[in-house]
Amino acid sequence: MTEIKARIEQAKTNLRKAENAKTVAETQKENAEQQLAEVEEKMTEAGVTAETISDQIEVIETKIQQDLTKVERLIPQDV
Repeated sequence: MTEIKARIEQAKTNLRKAENAKTVAETQKENAEQQLAEVEEKMTEAGVTAETISDQIEVIETKIQQDLTKVERLIPQDV
């Protein structure tokens, strides 16, 4: 009988642990979904999508390089 009670108590403990893990996982999922929604909203505001963002980043990086080159040409080199 004592063994049965111990097994029942162990099962209860494991159930509580599983319920706690489920709650943590659900909370993490909700947070991730909220972050995703925020990122998607910001991307929409910026006029990009998941499919076009890489191309847009390349365009911006190219523009930065071009502008930096222009700035470097305007700074005297033999000072």
